[in-house]
Amino acid sequence: MNLENVVHGRNSVLYDSDQKSVLYEKLSNTIHVATRGELEKIQERVEAIDYHPTFETHSLKEKKEGHLGVLLLEVTEQCNLDCSYCIYSEDYPHERNETPKTMSFETAKKAIDEIVPRSNGNMLIGFYGGEPMLNMKLVRRIIDYARTSFPSENLTFSMTSNFVNAGEYISEIVDNGMYVNVSLDGPKEIHDRSRKTKTGQPTYDKIIENLSKLEEYAPGYADSHVFILSTCEDPNEMLDIVNYFDESNYFVTNINSVDPRGKTTPIKKVSSNIGLNSLIDKFRARILRDEDPKMLRRCFDNDLKAMAIKDDKVLPEELMLNGSCYPGKRRLFVDVDGNYRPCERFGPRLKIGGVGNQVQEELVDELIDYFAQMRTDVCGECWGQRVCTPCLQHAKDPEGEISPAGLIQTCDRKKNGLLMGLDNYIMLIQLDKKRTDEYIKTINPLFERG
Repeated sequence: MNLENVVHGRNSVLYDSDQKSVLYEKLSNTIHVATRGELEKIQERVEAIDYHPTFETHSLKEKKEGHLGVLLLEVTEQCNLDCSYCIYSEDYPHERNETPKTMSFETAKKAIDEIVPRSNGNMLIGFYGGEPMLNMKLVRRIIDYARTSFPSENLTFSMTSNFVNAGEYISEIVDNGMYVNVSLDGPKEIHDRSRKTKTGQPTYDKIIENLSKLEEYAPGYADSHVFILSTCEDPNEMLDIVNYFDESNYFVTNINSVDPRGKTTPIKKVSSNIGLNSLIDKFRARILRDEDPKMLRRCFDNDLKAMAIKDDKVLPEELMLNGSCYPGKRRLFVDVDGNYRPCERFGPRLKIGGVGNQVQEELVDELIDYFAQMRTDVCGECWGQRVCTPCLQHAKDPEGEISPAGLIQTCDRKKNGLLMGLDNYIMLIQLDKKRTDEYIKTINPLFERG
């Protein structure tokens, strides 16, 4: 991304790129393209305005009346791999450790009895770990119990797995119609460097072998029921990872980076923008040729849409907490001890209830109020305040629950993404506005099939 002379203000951002100058300002949520001199004058006037909107909470709290759709059960804290970037490793001293603890059937039963009736007749029950295939006995009991106890519910099941031990469970996966989130980081040499067994053995070949067994047992099943989760440990290899998945038939839901928050060892930095620029060029070219960008969607779609679709209010006094769900409503994570958490990404943080005492809505409302105040205080000095959409997880504090310090640690990455989305949008509409507008309508933030 060749952005030059970038000037970050509290109300605007100005930059030069590809023989053009661009200014985005949050006062009217507007993008300007003109000469550098003209935009500098606009930015000076924009920055002179004292604008401090607050984030309201009532819109989000209204969502508490909705139905729960996803129940995630942490069936074990044990894992059979020793991944170099694992958040449950000694590199993250403020997260939980890997342990042999498992969820009891009684805990799972109570959670199902309490939570499934809160659905609208459709619920996905997911199994999480650790590695859930290390506790398939409990997984089987939960599936049988849920179906027997709630025969009128439309229950589906999923599992987040490294898939190393999946070979012996292929028939159970298919016969139960289970969706599987498989951890696969890309090409063999990249994957095997990070994802090894406890004894240091590579895992790529075994995962591919098990995916092949799945396809042999039920042709087409992997295409409809397998989702790939990839983690990019070295950002300089992003081009290789994207190209690998771009050429494969795997459905990738996301490419995550390593979380730097609370990590005691340094993470790898980008040494050159050559790979990123190549991906951006390919992304734009495919849109302009009416081709599906495929894997490149995972890299650029959300930030492109954020800059393309904005409200046109001028100096609104209140902003919505866009990007946040009502904790414990859309999805709920139950840890091995039966504690309720907003989702699996919080680890041992934000207990909002537990088996036997439901989700405590007063705790959730207090959490939302705190997050809204946090965003008002932290985001008020940022030009991206109206287009940035962090959820509560972005404010995760490595040494506590959530905090302004935790949110600030994600700011640079979020702003870089928005700048990328802004430049992609301006370049695309200048080359073909109609085709760009049509493409933006296809962007699905959940990256669902179809």
